[in-house]
Amino acid sequence: MKKIIITLGLSLIMANANAASLNKAKILSEHGLTAQAKIELIDIIFSKASDVNKAKAYYELGRVAFQNNQVTQALKTWTQLSKKYPNSNEAKLVKNKIVQLSEIVGETAKETVDNAIASSYLKHADFWSSDRDNRFTIDSSWIPKVETANKWYDKIITEFPNTKAARISYEEKIRTLLGWKERGKYGSSYGVKKNFDTYMPMVLSTFKELESTFPDASTLQAFRYQIAQAYWSKKDFKNTKLWLNKVIKQAGNTDSFYKDTAQRRLDKVEY
Repeated sequence: MKKIIITLGLSLIMANANAASLNKAKILSEHGLTAQAKIELIDIIFSKASDVNKAKAYYELGRVAFQNNQVTQALKTWTQLSKKYPNSNEAKLVKNKIVQLSEIVGETAKETVDNAIASSYLKHADFWSSDRDNRFTIDSSWIPKVETANKWYDKIITEFPNTKAARISYEEKIRTLLGWKERGKYGSSYGVKKNFDTYMPMVLSTFKELESTFPDASTLQAFRYQIAQAYWSKKDFKNTKLWLNKVIKQAGNTDSFYKDTAQRRLDKVEY
């Protein structure tokens, strides 16, 4: 019985150590220490860690590689994950992403060749074709940019709810809906800047979702002010004042950039 208790105790210690190593790797990665993060994760893979933790390590290792534009390595790592631990949650998470990553690799990544002679031939060819553009171009004329971008933002929000990626997608979606105007005399306009009545309701509904899902998001005040400004540009002074007052109310007794700016705009809304 004593031996069993000791074994269980050691297993628990190892599990806690591996969990700590995973957390350490994430923090290292977040602070730009990617080399150290990779070493921490590789140590877990080659340790006596459980399959659960090894699968997590493979996933994180691929994620770190992808975030550093090492797409080929990310694809390779996640493919290994799928083969070694096919029933893990992490393998299920990347299963449908591997095809998409393969497309990215085929488009942008520079792959290596194992055969030395073939590699030298490729170098010879690359010397003579070095002036070519290695990135494919896409003719975006007649393609609705706002709707196409939002398709991918929505996909992230749906597939990765309540995550950092979802929050960023909400924020980028709102920015896209608020719109922009291309430079030049004949530049096209998009989003709210193109059609206020069509896109402003989408801005409001998306902001409401962001506010509800991520009430502590640091961008909320900025978006409130941008919404007020969008109404101001249409001379809808009633809604301009409504949203400026939301900025002020949300700030409370705290002095802040957007609160001060909102108060100054309220002094002269109509023109």
